Amino acid sequence: MAQPRFAFWLSLAAAVWVAAASLSSGVLTALLGLPVAGALALAALSASREHEPKAARRVIGAGGVALLFAIGHLLFGGGGALVSLAFALAVIHAGAQLSLERLPVAAELPPRSPRGPGLAACVAADEALLLLWDWNGGISLPGNAAWLADRLRAAAERNRERGWLDEPERAHPLPPALEKPSVSRELLRRAGTVEHLRFESEFEPFDPEARDTFLGARANRTAHAWLWRHAGPPRPTVVCLHGYTSGHAAPDSRAFDVATLHRENGLDVVLYTLPLHGLRASGRASGRGFLGGDPLFTNAAFAQAVWDLRRLTGWLRAEGAPLVAVMGGSLGGYTTALYASLDARLACAIPVVPPARFARLVWSELAPDRRRALEAAGASEELLDEAWASHAVLRHRPRVAREDRLIVAAAADRLCTPAHARELWEHWDRPEIHWYPGSHLVPIGRGAVRLRIANFLRQRLHEAPEAPAEAAAPSLSRFRLRGES
Repeated sequence: MAQPRFAFWLSLAAAVWVAAASLSSGVLTALLGLPVAGALALAALSASREHEPKAARRVIGAGGVALLFAIGHLLFGGGGALVSLAFALAVIHAGAQLSLERLPVAAELPPRSPRGPGLAACVAADEALLLLWDWNGGISLPGNAAWLADRLRAAAERNRERGWLDEPERAHPLPPALEKPSVSRELLRRAGTVEHLRFESEFEPFDPEARDTFLGARANRTAHAWLWRHAGPPRPTVVCLHGYTSGHAAPDSRAFDVATLHRENGLDVVLYTLPLHGLRASGRASGRGFLGGDPLFTNAAFAQAVWDLRRLTGWLRAEGAPLVAVMGGSLGGYTTALYASLDARLACAIPVVPPARFARLVWSELAPDRRRALEAAGASEELLDEAWASHAVLRHRPRVAREDRLIVAAAADRLCTPAHARELWEHWDRPEIHWYPGSHLVPIGRGAVRLRIANFLRQRLHEAPEAPAEAAAPSLSRFRLRGES
């Protein structure tokens, strides 16, 4: 374990340097620099703890604030500014190497793939995002531990009584057809003129404890999608699902490279906004409530996503789309895998860097003190998985054919680690999988990923027969078993 020692000594040396440079440059510099030195010292302490799971992100975070200090040092002068910059970059690199020692690059990546400073920068980006979520509660289970454990037990017991632990697809009935959505034309920055589709979701949560509060988020009741459609006859269509905290059409269109899918690949493209994101976020940060809040809201949000997608894809087919595919990244990748387990008419499904066990992802990100408090109240990762059974992908069986599934995984992913991709791959009967060098946020060789996806879509959408009719809906109504109150 050489990296923890290296990260410790480097962070400590950087702390001493920043403190000395601050104290020798005046009162104002000292006021700005000493907190940075303190952050570096705390990062060194974290790195020294053998079993500290979040040490790498804390070292990277301290290196990030040291980098800001170094940039200010360079801009406003002062002796040793280049030394400050070198220390900051070295600390960030040390944090990334610490992360890679504790969670190595996936063995599936070819030996000659990039593993140098570029890969370290990709890893640092992931760890920095996780650190941000640690600070703002982006992934958490807040509230009184006993209260939360009781809600999880109640939800898990309902799922058991309804048979949803073994047949979770019964939690997702067919919604009413989408007949007359509102469609207007809008100009998106750097994305051109597109069609903005809106419709009333008409969704109701199945967990009674969450129903009134969830429906109280009025903006979330309206579903939104942006459409890039060709003139003339409808084309095969790919529906794209964004990641957590995203949901804004202009940046999402660039993330999915919609222009290439639309113009060069000859596809119609749809960007769908997941519940509680983007224009559905009711003035809060995009995605807040989907995670980082009441876990029963997470049930409702995934159920609503499937509900809306069924209405949207049904409308696309009614409009003449011969084939419909779904592709999503991260949270959208998980939703893609879920939807591919419910709609047999999908031409293909492409989950990109998806989590496979959502309960494990959330439980592993809890602070140790918080996890112990929940365990003392009777909660556990297993209980959370049972409470979330309705959307737990590994409890579902895919309905899209094996040859129509493609998983895209990042070999150095820190958020949805390679173990998630492997579990989904095994559960999906080992379909095609593409491993790329890089992390969750930053791929290395983005062009190769785009080419693999483009070739897969061409084979499945331009060279495939039209989809079969969808099977009959389960005996449910608005997510409640017939006869239930």
